[in-house]
Amino acid sequence: MPRHYSQLYRELRALDPADYHRIIRTYEEREQEIGRLDVLENFELTVLYVDALFETGAYRQHQLMVDLVIHASIRFDIRHVPGRDEEIYEYQLFRKAASAFRINDYATAEHVLRELIRMRPQRDVYVRFLRATLFRQQTSVLQFGRAACILCMLLTAAVVTLNLLVIKNFYPTYAAAATWTSFYVFATGLLMLFGAYGYAYYLTYRAATNFRTGQLNKRLP
Repeated sequence: MPRHYSQLYRELRALDPADYHRIIRTYEEREQEIGRLDVLENFELTVLYVDALFETGAYRQHQLMVDLVIHASIRFDIRHVPGRDEEIYEYQLFRKAASAFRINDYATAEHVLRELIRMRPQRDVYVRFLRATLFRQQTSVLQFGRAACILCMLLTAAVVTLNLLVIKNFYPTYAAAATWTSFYVFATGLLMLFGAYGYAYYLTYRAATNFRTGQLNKRLP
């Protein structure tokens, strides 16, 4: 039997799918009516609304609403919605991770991405995203590199100033040594900065790769 669609459903589905602000405004104005629709219509319109929140950058609101879609897709075993080829549960999980990343909630993003990798360890995009999320959490390593670099820049400026004001005027024989010292201190600062970022990247690359390898090994017979 052909499916019957309510008037409210038809009205919202008739909106331009790229007019995200209008979709958000219409959904919020008629949220109570939408709540009284049957499960499928309510679900599909909520997905439309949640996607619009994400597209407009309302990531905190998106975090609140996307869980409703994820849980409903599990509870009612809804795998697809009209107009989308992606499996709705996996797609919304990925967007949950993306919006969490955008609001610096890296712990949530990491948790969701690990779940996605458990589901589909062969998908490189999940692993790359997990690396980026883990990298953002390497705050102690990155802060050390930045602090060391700033300290070396300050020392470089101090040595250059001392060289110009004192050494060249009163101890010219040491001027060349002071110039080389300032160069070495400056280079050390850059090496500390790049070394810290490189080490942080190595740690995150290894952690994400090892996690995926572990999930792939679990699938072996």
